[in-house]
Amino acid sequence: PLVIGVSCMTSDIYSGKRILEICKELNENIVTLMGGIHPTFMDEDCIRLPYVDIVVRGEGEWTLLELMPALENGSDLHDIKGLTLNENGNIVRTPDRPMGDLNELPPIDFGLLPDAFVRECNVMGMMSRGCAFNCAFCADKRFWKTVRQLPVSHTIREMETLSVTYDNPMTAIEDNMVYIGSKEFSRVCAEIKERKIKLRPDFYVLTRVDMIVDEQGLKDMEGTGIENVILGIESGAPNVLKMMNKKTNPDVIISGCKKLRNHGLQPIGVWMIGHPGDTPEETDRSLELMSHLLDNDLMHAAHITYFIPWPGTCFFDEPEKYGIEILSNDWPTWDYYEENGIRRPIFQLKDFSADEMTAYYYKAYEIVEKKGALPFWFDVGLIGKDRGCVQDFRYSD
Repeated sequence: PLVIGVSCMTSDIYSGKRILEICKELNENIVTLMGGIHPTFMDEDCIRLPYVDIVVRGEGEWTLLELMPALENGSDLHDIKGLTLNENGNIVRTPDRPMGDLNELPPIDFGLLPDAFVRECNVMGMMSRGCAFNCAFCADKRFWKTVRQLPVSHTIREMETLSVTYDNPMTAIEDNMVYIGSKEFSRVCAEIKERKIKLRPDFYVLTRVDMIVDEQGLKDMEGTGIENVILGIESGAPNVLKMMNKKTNPDVIISGCKKLRNHGLQPIGVWMIGHPGDTPEETDRSLELMSHLLDNDLMHAAHITYFIPWPGTCFFDEPEKYGIEILSNDWPTWDYYEENGIRRPIFQLKDFSADEMTAYYYKAYEIVEKKGALPFWFDVGLIGKDRGCVQDFRYSD
């Protein structure tokens, strides 16, 4: 091939580099591209990595339509928007590319991939790109800028193709946030039922508790096979929620979970420990709400995470301003960091040490495990390592 490209998040940046290295070893004339959210915000670092010829910032589809013929013809790349180039040590950034019209994109052609691969992998669909909200810990708003809908027909076609042609039903709709109650989501639900599209038993959608307001949207989900709704609850402490810019509160969280339960759905809460503004006392408040939801059958399962000051957020740009001390500069550890078999944060706060966060992380999972509320993906991949550690790590009251 003329070009090989990889899309990378922060924790797999070196895996992406290794793939490009292997490609260069096979054919040194291959042009290598690196794109994705991490290279978009850290483009000057990424373009300096060995074996990376070009960094593509932002959405890549429209950039590639211009880049490929330019590379074939040996044309000047400076007029192509969204590129970062390394010209003998001089870093050149072309202007940012505006977001494209998603209606111009075709549905995914799974036939371009090896048949066995499509039959075995977990495929997550999308209905949109972007998020209307601006949570402080998330870089998606800065990356996507605004919300744009993909054609519903594409989502349905991809679901149906996976189920019928490959006998491998879709795993999830992995939008930044699914707008339950939107006309697009209602149409997807209707098409699933009309076409009798099979989904995986653990199929899920992602949304926010304050988006669980439309009763019709919840009714539309009945009979689709969609039962799991993952909620970015993050915290039960009002002060921390305010620092997150979540614009929610414990009452809204409880109300949203109740509505889901009333419609036979399974709320799965994602909780975060260590966000700026968090302290041991605030985490206690958060765990109190989590326990209340589990004890009253308002939450089916809970997943605990550490806050991470991702590139593209204000916390990465100005950690000192928010009392953040970053403890590891090794990108692969940012998503999963262990010491002696114990999962730990890659940072600490002025008022919340890494040791304290670690203790609360395992305290939270001990609560979840005792209540039989581990999420269905808990034993999959790296996350599964945590389960054996819950009883091994002793926290102090």
